[in-house]
Amino acid sequence: MRIRGIVLAAAVVAVVIMGVVIYQILAVPRYRPSIELQPQPMPDFQLIDKNGNLFRLGDVGGKPVFLFFGYSNCPDICPLILYKYAYALRNLGSDADRIAFIFISQDPWRDTPEALKKWIERFDDRIIALTGSPSELEAVWRLYNVAPYFTDEKGNRIDNPEEYAKRGQPYFVTHVGFVFVADREHVMRFVLSAEMPQEEYLQAARYILSR
Repeated sequence: MRIRGIVLAAAVVAVVIMGVVIYQILAVPRYRPSIELQPQPMPDFQLIDKNGNLFRLGDVGGKPVFLFFGYSNCPDICPLILYKYAYALRNLGSDADRIAFIFISQDPWRDTPEALKKWIERFDDRIIALTGSPSELEAVWRLYNVAPYFTDEKGNRIDNPEEYAKRGQPYFVTHVGFVFVADREHVMRFVLSAEMPQEEYLQAARYILSR
């Protein structure tokens, strides 16, 4: 009887261990990025956030990062991506505090901290929206190789967007439509496109949190 009891206990332990292993396998996100990058560290930067405070990339050290460059007057891609940011944040639950969703302006003349704060309220206030002077932002654009160019309403390239902004005259910013995704060590691993569904943004967030 004693031997049978030991065998039974061992069997129960084996079943429990097997259950834990299966759970761990199933708990690992099955998502795999479709547009992977050659791993490279995120260049550091210092800008002003939507509340007028100084922000450094190191302020979110230890957190994975989603990083997108755009502008608040954008008629299409930018609000689309920020809605997907917001969807991911809402559905991550408590894990939302473990990841940084960052937006960097490519329109320093219109994207003041006040303008960005009001705009971000349409999506999710947890999104980190950043701006700065033209020279400060241009330095960051160069670091990430995302220099924009500016056009008038007819699509003609312009070299003086600041003059258009002063006159209140419409102009547009042509910019990269990708979101850079970096792990908790701030190494960029893959990108997401504007065309990808919001569910993919959520899966990508869970995936990068698991690394």
